[in-house]
Amino acid sequence: MQATFSTKQAQPEVGRNGKWSAAFENWVTRGNDTYMSSSCTSAPVFDTAADAEEGGKRALATLEATGKFPNMCEVF
Repeated sequence: MQATFSTKQAQPEVGRNGKWSAAFENWVTRGNDTYMSSSCTSAPVFDTAADAEEGGKRALATLEATGKFPNMCEVF
C-alpha cells in the first residue's frame, strides 16, 4: 500500500522570548487512514503571529519547490 505525505501550516506559536514561530504538521495517508506523523516549528524569530504565518507560507513554497525547508533559525 502506497503512502502519501503532506505538510500543512499550523497555528503560529509564541516563544519564551516573546517572538513567534511558524508551525507545521506532517501528515501521512495510507489507504483510508490519515494521521499526523510529526510536527515542527521554526525558531521564534517573528515579531507577530501574522508575520509568522506569512513566513510559514514562504517556507511551504520553498518546501514545494526544493523538497527542503528554508533555514528556520532565521527570518525566512
